[in-house]
Amino acid sequence: MTPENHRRRAGDDIDCDCDNLAGKVGDDTCDKVLVEVCRANKLGVTITIWDLPQVTGLPLHEAFAAVRALEFGRILSIGDDPANPFGATLHIQDAAMMRLDKLRAA
Repeated sequence: MTPENHRRRAGDDIDCDCDNLAGKVGDDTCDKVLVEVCRANKLGVTITIWDLPQVTGLPLHEAFAAVRALEFGRILSIGDDPANPFGATLHIQDAAMMRLDKLRAA
């Protein structure tokens, strides 16, 4: 599967409590985005940058900046769509979940 059409099944690789991720990244905006992407991935629902303002209450430009910061930190992967940059699908990287779980345990 290509990143553009990748879909997780419900519960696929995401076995954490998404609400416990809040505070792990250190930035309130990034935390909100991370929690919502986690919830969507856990349910097997595709979430895009366009969806974030509705589910987080953040303006689009802040949500986009948070996504790029989380991508830079190797927490999220973005299935880029050159024809529609804000329609890019978002996924939590499996390696990031392991790192965040270790932070939770510490």
